[in-house]
Amino acid sequence: MVVVSPTFSVPVEGILMQLPSVQLIVNNDVDLGTATLYITENNVVWGGGTGKHGGPSSTVTLLYPAISLHAIQRDPGPGLILVINHELSLPELTQQGGGDAGQDIDDDYDADEEPMTKLRFVPANENDLEAMFLAMNQGQALHPDPADEVDEDDYLDGEEFDDGDDAFEDAEEVHTSPEEAAARLRQLHLQQENGERNNADERPDERQPADENDDMAEIQ
Repeated sequence: MVVVSPTFSVPVEGILMQLPSVQLIVNNDVDLGTATLYITENNVVWGGGTGKHGGPSSTVTLLYPAISLHAIQRDPGPGLILVINHELSLPELTQQGGGDAGQDIDDDYDADEEPMTKLRFVPANENDLEAMFLAMNQGQALHPDPADEVDEDDYLDGEEFDDGDDAFEDAEEVHTSPEEAAARLRQLHLQQENGERNNADERPDERQPADENDDMAEIQ
């Protein structure tokens, strides 16, 4: 299920990762603007930001069964790629020339297959990509499709997934359990917190110098 709405409500339950200032690009050429990305245990929500033309951004909500692939893309630029089995319908797609949404995901797809749309989430800091991917792993693992029989050959395990001129890194953690993904996320958060503490420790000491009279009193 994919829901597009002009209104936005902050998710409050099961948040695995919350990241502001994430750009959303649809099918490589339609920029929807910048908003906050919420990866939760139940869905993926992008919203509460600014659209490409300055107004409020649309809110895009994805349930995990609608997401057929998630991967890290490095070329032509870093981003988290979600391929959804849904043809996204937005005014921006028509205005910016994205009317063929879902038709150019892969030339090898049969025309009779269900429509697909590629969403590219671009964080302000490329270093956040791993945490985004791990959060997606954790959320996706909580919603396996009982109709699918998982075959190791269906996953690329680090190989490149070809999407025309694009290349994806479909990392080996695609089979990571929720517990393993959560542990790795906690580790990344701790590393970030430790880095912030180290930066604070490296700042010049801003404490006021001790009063000279106090020093004299101690010497006496």
